[in-house]
Amino acid sequence: MNETTIRQLMERFLDAETTLEEEQTLYEYFQSEDVADDLKPYREAFQGFSAVNGIDKSEPAAHTPAWVIVLRTVTSMAAIFLIGLFFYVDKESPLTAHLSPPSGGSQRGASPELCEGSTPRELYMCYLERKREQPSTYSLIKKMIYENQH
Repeated sequence: MNETTIRQLMERFLDAETTLEEEQTLYEYFQSEDVADDLKPYREAFQGFSAVNGIDKSEPAAHTPAWVIVLRTVTSMAAIFLIGLFFYVDKESPLTAHLSPPSGGSQRGASPELCEGSTPRELYMCYLERKREQPSTYSLIKKMIYENQH
């Protein structure tokens, strides 16, 4: 390849006036070892362009085996199933049981009617009342962690 031709193509490329064939010529030129010293700064950029366009001849495109694709699909489906199962079982979690009224026994401030309410506000008020009645273990743990750090 003639260096003057390459330089003219470079000027046209930088002005966005080259055709695909001319760009292919530039990509091939910068893949070779005999690049002019003043054009070497452009070499890495053109190698990147050729890799993006799939012209890079140094490494062939890797083909993913079918068993890997099947394994990924099955793993994804299992993960989705487990997440769905978690949300399904979570409906029966202790938090929901905590919001429902206890069998026999009275509460200090929350009436059983309030806990049986269907509005989110009533359920939240019942939750807050029951939370006040429980020991504040979370606060104790936070306090112990804080004291151990200082």
